[in-house]
Amino acid sequence: MITETRVDAETGEWRLSAPRRAERPDDARPTSVGCPFCPGHEDQTPPERMRLPAGDGPWQVRAFANKFPIVSPAGTDGSTATGLFSRFPATGDHEVLVESPEHDWDLRFASTEKALEVLLGLRERARALAAGRPAAVVVFRNYGAAAGASLRHPHSQLVALDQAPPGLAARWRLARGHYADTGRRLVDDLAAAERGTGERIVADNGVLVYQPYAASVPQQTVLFPDDGRGSLADATDDGLAAVARTLPALLRGLAEVLGDPAYNLVVHAGPSDVDARELARWCQWHVEIFPRTTTFAGLELATGLLVNPSRPEETAPELAKAMSAAGR
Repeated sequence: MITETRVDAETGEWRLSAPRRAERPDDARPTSVGCPFCPGHEDQTPPERMRLPAGDGPWQVRAFANKFPIVSPAGTDGSTATGLFSRFPATGDHEVLVESPEHDWDLRFASTEKALEVLLGLRERARALAAGRPAAVVVFRNYGAAAGASLRHPHSQLVALDQAPPGLAARWRLARGHYADTGRRLVDDLAAAERGTGERIVADNGVLVYQPYAASVPQQTVLFPDDGRGSLADATDDGLAAVARTLPALLRGLAEVLGDPAYNLVVHAGPSDVDARELARWCQWHVEIFPRTTTFAGLELATGLLVNPSRPEETAPELAKAMSAAGR
């Protein structure tokens, strides 16, 4: 069954109708065959697309197509419609990157070397997916059931989208418009403004870690490396290494202040069908973490107006202290 993009006639927003996702294995419904991501169960996943280290020996990082993809394969034919019930096939590619052979491991416990290994693996797979020139390659990590993780075994995901959804296109449009108006990247001006006030900075040692002014959830946090590249696929070794030195301590700090919360980690990047040099003029990849400690209620669903019951000026110092302690 193919995935459809259905357009909400009242808002213009896109929704993905992906019935196969309901078939995913779930820790809440354990099976007799065990975790499909653990060593010895490789036959339960689609064929490998990457293994680190390469070769036939034990693996540390492993990537393969998602068995229950959010999107249908590129080139899939499907019905389309316009008008009030507009729809079209949602196509692209969807991969899983298993971060460790250890079922109970987590990224917050990673050494710098291990975190870098995971990031290098994500860059390699982002490059491979971007080579097909989709509209976007979206990289994310869901931690905890409340964040959408159906399996506990540590993993990240990459989704190549052949069509950029309106929200992503709007984000790029703002960044392009800022560059056209000022000749500077919007993210650079935001970083400079955050450093100027200092109120929401969590850390600033090779990677600027701050909580955004208009944070949508408590302890929402950005990691902004001084890398100058527009996408994870084009990220430099130095940029990845800086994030690898920072990310585990940040995740330990969040676990300390919020009690090991579920969270979504996303990598923001520009479009994949734009020349890398042109993209880097107005966009730079960076990481953002959204702890899942609040629930959307009536106002959010009626208006799209997210309510944050905290202020980043008050939560950032708390996280800074916890992150500093976690990094010792």
